Amino acid sequence: MSLGDELRYLRAFHGGLTHWEVEDAAGVPRGTLRGLEQRYRRVGEDDEVLARLAAYYGVPLEDLQFRRERYRKALSAYLYQAQESGQTARFRLRTGERVSGQVRWWDLGAFGLEAEGEELTVVQRHAVVDWEESQ
Repeated sequence: MSLGDELRYLRAFHGGLTHWEVEDAAGVPRGTLRGLEQRYRRVGEDDEVLARLAAYYGVPLEDLQFRRERYRKALSAYLYQAQESGQTARFRLRTGERVSGQVRWWDLGAFGLEAEGEELTVVQRHAVVDWEESQ
């Protein structure tokens, strides 16, 4: 799950406040949270901003820093490479479950995995915490 996806999840989990409400409460410049939540590339370079958001949401700073490296375009590159090479792709989900299989298709919201002898499993991208290359 990317940093943006995690921040969206945390905002929803904490009552669905607006970006401005969270930014004001956390002491970060207006427009920052929206920018972090909506980008597909690596974001969140300012550790001070991440520290303020982590404190506001009550999560370890390290969790947000880790997710900074798991940005959406990196997942897209992994899915593309796995699909092209035919290698088994492996994922760890927010639930703690691990899933693996051949990538049959992918888009910006989800991807289809097919393990040998099993039906296609559709995985929502925002549910992915990590993938094989960093495990």
